[in-house]
Amino acid sequence: MTFTLDGLTWGNVAVRDANGFTTITVPAGTDLSGLITAVSVDGSPVTASLVTPNPTSTTLHYGELKVFTYNNKAYGFRFEEDVWFCAVFISDCHVNQGSGHDGTSASDLTTIMNNIIAMGDDGTKKVTFTTEGATSLVPKTSIIFCLGDVDQDKGDDGSSGTHTNFLNATAEVAKAAGIPFIFIAGNHDFSPDYWSDGSKGVTYGTSGGSNADDQTISAIKTNNSYWNSASVFDEDIHYFTGGSGAWQPSHFTFKFKDVRFYCANNYWFQKPYNKPGLLSSATYYAPDGIISALNTFVEAHTEEASVWMQHYPWLAGSDCNRWWLDQNESGNYITSSNDSDYGSYTSGIAYNDATSANTLKKDPLSAIMMKAAGRTGGKVQHFSGHYHRFDDQTYTSTVESSNQVRDYTVAANGNTDQTNNAYVVLFKRGEGVKEVIQTQF
Repeated sequence: MTFTLDGLTWGNVAVRDANGFTTITVPAGTDLSGLITAVSVDGSPVTASLVTPNPTSTTLHYGELKVFTYNNKAYGFRFEEDVWFCAVFISDCHVNQGSGHDGTSASDLTTIMNNIIAMGDDGTKKVTFTTEGATSLVPKTSIIFCLGDVDQDKGDDGSSGTHTNFLNATAEVAKAAGIPFIFIAGNHDFSPDYWSDGSKGVTYGTSGGSNADDQTISAIKTNNSYWNSASVFDEDIHYFTGGSGAWQPSHFTFKFKDVRFYCANNYWFQKPYNKPGLLSSATYYAPDGIISALNTFVEAHTEEASVWMQHYPWLAGSDCNRWWLDQNESGNYITSSNDSDYGSYTSGIAYNDATSANTLKKDPLSAIMMKAAGRTGGKVQHFSGHYHRFDDQTYTSTVESSNQVRDYTVAANGNTDQTNNAYVVLFKRGEGVKEVIQTQF
């Protein structure tokens, strides 16, 4: 016996046969009243009123075993609410950036996205979860994240910052499939304090660094607005800003399937700045106002399961401490004009002892993160990119050892040793991350 379900198909419900009855798992929040609209037995339609009780009019309850009889044969069914969903994390696409950056072509990235979107549609398990209750789950993609360094420096052609190739290969593909796609910026998408050649990143003019930053934030916000209007999130995206009159990195948060996602563009301590003029340099400001806004928000949402992400890892990579200080490989960076509680303005500390200086940022951030629910094994769940290799490490606060952040760093798509890389992450509604598996698409 099978049913026709109002608003649903067998393609978006999970059907399991075991112990003489069938379990039908429907999306969370599905109204069971009037759900069954027609009945078939052995592939042929039958009149619902000839089934006892009539499936189209009987009252259904989640978890209750309901037995239907037809031609003296009993069929047992149980309806369950779907509590699992999967996210896929990619990073460092570096579309068309070429050698030296593990770059991905736009066509290859399109293929990767289509493979991610199609995961599980043929009934095949891409990965197998060991979490109790999800071992038989065929993972399907509910949402996709990209963690920065999306294409060439300052944009597709090195100056326009429009990110067209990346967006066509990712966001537009996701839109066509109806699967939410969220991306954040990396250091190649924002002008760093200094480029590798020693020149300052934020420069004047339509092709300068500040213009590229505008284009990146505009692309992120335009993509976010699309998914807001598609009503796929539990609530609209909220942005974290601090201070007034300065360019903002526009970190953001949203809630999806009863899990809170916190997303930082490049990283939570990216400095706001006033733009340069024709004869003047940019003025940078400490990020304290942004961090304060984040803390206030988290304290008002402590009961929500959370997961966090930014481009920079917490520990992965031999030089990660300087990344947290906006330094290039020569140690160059720009001091903020106002004092900071997070060590981001003291050039002596930052330049001479990066290991000590980065803890001034990591420790208070981990304390804020620990205020939110959704920890696994007592650890905050975090995802990052930048390193171009898979890694899984836990940062422990130097102030409070119980403040721990488990950071999963995802490999670059074009890493020749680990091509088409991603994390497939199992979530439980209202509880957060349950399992993380690295794979290839």
